[in-house]
Amino acid sequence: MGSKVRAAGVFAVSTLLTAVVAAAPAAASTITEVAAGSWAYIDSAAPGTSFTNPAGDVPVGAHTYANGVDHVSKAYLTFDISALRGHRLERAGVAVDETAVADCTATRATELWLTDPAKKPTWHSQPAELVKAGGPILDTSCPARGVFWNATTALQNALDAGRKTVTFALRLPADRQDDPKAGRSYNPHATLSIGYNRAPLKPAQLTVNTHPCAAKPVVVGNGSTTLGAALTDPDGDFGQAEWALWPVDHPEQRITLQNSFYGDGVSMNVQGRLADATTYAWQVRGSDRTDTGPWSAVCKLTTDFAGPDKPPVVTSPDYSDVGLGTGGTGVPGSFTFTANGVPDVVGYYYGLFDTPGSYVPATRKGGPATVTIVPKQGGPQYLSVWSVDPAGTRSDRTDYRFWVADNGPSMTCADHAYLGETQQCTFAPHGTDGASEYVYTIDGGPETTVPAGADGTATIDVTPTDATQAYYLLVRARMANGNLSGSGGGQLPVDRGLPVVDVPTDTMVGKPVVFTLHATLPGSVSFTYDWDYGEPVTVPAGPDGTAQITIVPDSAYGHYLHVSSTTGAGIGSGTQEVDVQIGSNEPTVTSAEYPAGRQGAYVTTPGTFAFAPALPGVVSYSYRYLGGAPVTVAAGPDGTASTVLTPLTANTQYLEVRSTFADGTVSEAAYYSFFPRSAAPPLTCDAAAGLHPDQVVHCTLAPVQPGLAAYGYRIGNGTEVPVPAAADGTGAFEFTVPAGDGRYYLSLTAWSVNAAGLRTDTSYTGYVVDATSAAQVTKAV
Repeated sequence: MGSKVRAAGVFAVSTLLTAVVAAAPAAASTITEVAAGSWAYIDSAAPGTSFTNPAGDVPVGAHTYANGVDHVSKAYLTFDISALRGHRLERAGVAVDETAVADCTATRATELWLTDPAKKPTWHSQPAELVKAGGPILDTSCPARGVFWNATTALQNALDAGRKTVTFALRLPADRQDDPKAGRSYNPHATLSIGYNRAPLKPAQLTVNTHPCAAKPVVVGNGSTTLGAALTDPDGDFGQAEWALWPVDHPEQRITLQNSFYGDGVSMNVQGRLADATTYAWQVRGSDRTDTGPWSAVCKLTTDFAGPDKPPVVTSPDYSDVGLGTGGTGVPGSFTFTANGVPDVVGYYYGLFDTPGSYVPATRKGGPATVTIVPKQGGPQYLSVWSVDPAGTRSDRTDYRFWVADNGPSMTCADHAYLGETQQCTFAPHGTDGASEYVYTIDGGPETTVPAGADGTATIDVTPTDATQAYYLLVRARMANGNLSGSGGGQLPVDRGLPVVDVPTDTMVGKPVVFTLHATLPGSVSFTYDWDYGEPVTVPAGPDGTAQITIVPDSAYGHYLHVSSTTGAGIGSGTQEVDVQIGSNEPTVTSAEYPAGRQGAYVTTPGTFAFAPALPGVVSYSYRYLGGAPVTVAAGPDGTASTVLTPLTANTQYLEVRSTFADGTVSEAAYYSFFPRSAAPPLTCDAAAGLHPDQVVHCTLAPVQPGLAAYGYRIGNGTEVPVPAAADGTGAFEFTVPAGDGRYYLSLTAWSVNAAGLRTDTSYTGYVVDATSAAQVTKAV
């Protein structure tokens, strides 16, 4: 048999169901692939022969052989589908590779048909073709790999007929079956891809509040009642669990509840649906999006919501609930719980400080229980106890309050010792508790154990060497009962030898300050100091344990001097911190006309500002007035100087002054502020609240400025107009209201000028010019 085009390889199985996935439900299902178990083809040129499981490819359609004989063929593929029995088919497809195509320009039209079972078909005995599959769906290559037909409907037909195998025919349509151009060959190793759903399995491992179900119902109390089961969907699907619950004596009251499950486990809280003193039966089953699994076995539970109606009674012969302090840390105590007359108590929950972490059964139903508790700390304690019935329902709580006595060992140390000096501390047991050893820590460090002597005491040597360490010692005794006692101890009396610092009283910026340092730590050979947390400096100590250091402060007010000493053995003392107040070397500024921080003379009045030194040796002063450029004035022989300033506004005025010494150093700045008095002349006009164009307004000005020589005014942004002063110092002028468009605002400002031409701050008034006049407002700025 000849062929025009051939292709090798096996189709890509992962793409088999691509054409039908979009139509499938959006949930998990099982997808399996079944290889053809057998295959055959029939040939019109050999009508009585069945070519079963031949080697090589199978022909479909017309082929002309080398001898010139025409052959027409169909192929049959048989698959085992027994694994699908009992499950819901969702989608199926058959895929096969083309291996040879007579003419790639001819339209591909191969059909796939479900047929009757056919073990050895022949041209004369062809199985009936029952259902045509959808397709083919394939890529554009030629020959094509993985030619695919949607066989869902066909396969469902076979399953409905109860078949365990299914046979499909590959053929060309009747109108193209005899056309050699349409002939092609296929690899018989086809694959049937199947997507199917399996129902959830029968639930197992039934529980009530995690207790496995048994023949005897599980008793539940007035708390959470949770039913549980192992419920699995074999496809790994999300599912819905259906719970059935009913009173055993009233099955007609059966109710169902639903919730979701995924994975292996599912649970349902039914507490709010239960009545007291009732036995219930329940079971559960699972369903997925299409199928429902079987019901589980039946499990039973009995409710008992009425807990013990009285709390338990607690007594102890060792830890009394009256008085202050019995027993001790590590001293066992016996505590007895009784049911307080409640007959169905089966046990007790208890715990120190409201933590019910332990359970003890009663000696009999309604009977007592005794526990031994070893307190882990001293002081006030309370033991919380609840009685419990067979359903696990608790009674109200009883709080037994008692006080654990302090039984920490005593510690006796030297009254005083410096750093570097070894001191002894002796531990002794509390009362008659005895001690075989002591366990102690210093500042939370590692534990050290020291054995006790025959008298129960122990002595340790401690040599503190670190001034920054607290040396807080905590010690516990291993008592005769083998337990550790409470804590004793305390802070060791360590003298850290802080140096003493003598501070002069006449300190000032730029002036050397001599400090005298005195060591108190024995054996000190040097001092280390820093000024304002700067770089530390070390100086030797003299034979008398003192040293002097000199510091020239560069700024005034608060500074910190830190000083420590060091012994010849390298032990450092504690650090002494001294707050040093340094006086400022800023000059003093005064003015008679303009006192500091107060209102002074009128604007344009010259003021003399005097500068006086804080220290000798001042040769000049530099000042800035209102943040302007610096101005330097020479100092007189006595170190003083002055300058004259004339304020031109009533705003707050600022003056910054520094003194310069003969060695070129500059002092800190003195800041001087003052407030000139306004000299704006009061302005009065005869106009009403509103003005009209061409109206003549008459105004007068009253004198305020010392040495006043003239006035001036301006309308809006117009030209300034001078006004002479009369003999009595007043001024008068008039103006004609200018015309304007519609309604507008007219402003009028006025000032005075002295003989030196210095202008004061201004007065102003304003009017609305219109047919209706506006209120007149006059004020000085």
